Amino acid sequence: MEELRTVMNTVFRGAAAAFATAAVMAVASANAFVEQPPIAEMGPFQIRDCPAGDTVQVPMRTSGADIVTLYANGYQLDTAAGAPFDDRGLSVRLALNNDLLAQLQAYLACESPFLRGTQGMLNLVADVTEADPRTAMVAVYQHAWSNGGDALVVRQGIDSPADLSGAVIVTQRYGPHLGYMARVLADARRAAAADGQTWQPPEIRYVPELVGLFGDTPARAFLDDETVTAAFVPMSDAQVLTAGGTGTGAEGSVAGARTLLSTTSANRVVSEVYAVRADYFEANRDLVADFVRALLEAEETVREDVIKLIVDWQAVGEHLLDDPQAEAEAQELWRSVETTGLRGNVDWANDAHPRSFLAVNNETQSVFVELGLMSQAHILANAGWDYDGFGEGLFDQRRTALPGFDDQAAAEAVDALRTDEAIDERTLFEFEIRFQPNQTEFSPAEYREEFDQVIEFATTYGGAVLSVEGHSDPLRYLRRQQEEASSSELRRIRQAARNLSLGRAMAVRDVVLDVAGQRSVSMDESQFVTTGLGILDPRTGLCGDDPCPPQTEAEWQSNMRVVFRVIQMEAEAAIFTPLNTW
Repeated sequence: MEELRTVMNTVFRGAAAAFATAAVMAVASANAFVEQPPIAEMGPFQIRDCPAGDTVQVPMRTSGADIVTLYANGYQLDTAAGAPFDDRGLSVRLALNNDLLAQLQAYLACESPFLRGTQGMLNLVADVTEADPRTAMVAVYQHAWSNGGDALVVRQGIDSPADLSGAVIVTQRYGPHLGYMARVLADARRAAAADGQTWQPPEIRYVPELVGLFGDTPARAFLDDETVTAAFVPMSDAQVLTAGGTGTGAEGSVAGARTLLSTTSANRVVSEVYAVRADYFEANRDLVADFVRALLEAEETVREDVIKLIVDWQAVGEHLLDDPQAEAEAQELWRSVETTGLRGNVDWANDAHPRSFLAVNNETQSVFVELGLMSQAHILANAGWDYDGFGEGLFDQRRTALPGFDDQAAAEAVDALRTDEAIDERTLFEFEIRFQPNQTEFSPAEYREEFDQVIEFATTYGGAVLSVEGHSDPLRYLRRQQEEASSSELRRIRQAARNLSLGRAMAVRDVVLDVAGQRSVSMDESQFVTTGLGILDPRTGLCGDDPCPPQTEAEWQSNMRVVFRVIQMEAEAAIFTPLNTW
């Protein structure tokens, strides 16, 4: 079934538009929504001790991250002579396994002591694995973050994540998007509360398959069932459903459908990892450490080989897509992830980092328990290694050396959105910090919660632009206008207000970067677009071409603010450069 689904999806993506439409119409329209009970209820499961042996079986998923594992094995399923695993004395047998339940059964029986999945998938099985000390998970390696490979597609009327209140959402049962969904819903609820809205939990519907518009997939359910208002889908399916922008209703798209949020912007949400059984880890610490060292070395080499055009894409297609001719699809797998490498694993293992293994688990489990996907929260172990110590001979300074954004292009894009009055539609989340009259400096301690939120958003939505907008109150301008001041004086007042608002925005940005630095959290300064809007967009609104005068002291103070916007910039591809491109 997996092979058939992959082939059919490849055919669909490569076919002409007329064929695509006919193919979609030819398939029966009924969708098989299924229940998703907690995995612990899917048992009984059989647990066996791990046998001794020289060869270890390791699962892979159909993900760009697994190109690294495949390379480490010499692009073969059994370790090739001279491959990075072989150089470290490892004998590894790789097996493609996208089925979480099948992986779990093999893990519990110790046919493979490893689990390979997203952190959301690992949390789904924690009720089972953590019930026995032998099978408790030890996370050992972060492979990658999804970067453009996954998307949340919505129908017309869903303009922001907060609008998911009461929505009908479809996703794959026990699939890789559940952790993604957990984070989006948590942020959406927070945004709704900040806007004074009452949050209604969405209805979640599940389908058994993941990819394509054939079969029981999220994309197919979204296409066929008008009651489904949102769907978590692979990006290839999002492109079809939205016609690459906004769906027209033709050529397999859905009229008015668009991508609300993809992992291009939310590029620190879907974390791809390896975990190992606790008993196997304790008995084979050196072997597991060498496995991780070989992956770190392989990751760096693969990034270089992509640039040199010497990756064996045929082998990748054969072993990850069941089709050696699927070289284009294999290359797209790579483009849809950002492998984390040495520095990424250092951050991931640091519990204090906003996107650490612990932080991602905490945010995922809180939603999973609420949705009934887990019976309780679990503290999942990581190896506790000093990953820096694994990095001898590696060059991996990506997190600190390279700006990810073209700041001028980003500033121009934000300006254009504001001019076209499209900025609200592209704003994923926003919140503000208030100031006193003429104030540009302040104590960071007063805004600790807000700054924590900025740092969290900046590190989670690392492919989005953070717009920092400073604002000033228009009262002095309006008074002088009423008193018929000269046009030159009014221009000076407007400019002074703009300078004040820019000073506020820059002060807030600088403090955020400083606070992040004190916490050893690397932030990309180029992600911030800092603007002083002066009195152009007061909280009290516009009356014609001029600001509306504040009527109360509270309205007056509401205009003295800095607004943070997390802005989706996926359409402006030249603005952000994922780190896998060098």
